Amino acid sequence: MSYPAYPQPIAPTIPPRPAVGIVAFIASAAAFVLGGAGIWLSGFMIGRLVRLTEIPELTMGLQGEGWAPLQDQMWEVIDRAVGAFVVLVIAWILHMLLAAWGLIQGIVATAMNRGRIWGIIAIVLALLGWTVLAWFTQDALLAGLMGNVPFLG
Repeated sequence: MSYPAYPQPIAPTIPPRPAVGIVAFIASAAAFVLGGAGIWLSGFMIGRLVRLTEIPELTMGLQGEGWAPLQDQMWEVIDRAVGAFVVLVIAWILHMLLAAWGLIQGIVATAMNRGRIWGIIAIVLALLGWTVLAWFTQDALLAGLMGNVPFLG
């Protein structure tokens, strides 16, 4: 004799939460914003290589025995230039790390359907953000160098 099987309880389906995709988007957006801020700061630092208060020292350094202050000032300018370069490199490294995190987590979010739209946006932002930042790097550095033109001629 066979007994009828009782119906099995149906587990309620809970839609997946989009938190993974949202975190991926935040990481990619942070890479873009923080990288851009660091690049802007390095361009600003390059624009401040020579200060307005140092102009008399520049002209005095070319006369008589004023070469020692000119050398000291030149080392200060080199220190400022190295500082601007270090800030630029740190900005690009920070962008690279955050964009890689956003890219990987965006791929995971898209594959697991846990914030698929956010994951796709994070992937696109992580993959294409560096092109905008490369363009902005040129503009920031050239603007900083143009700020020194009155002091060069």
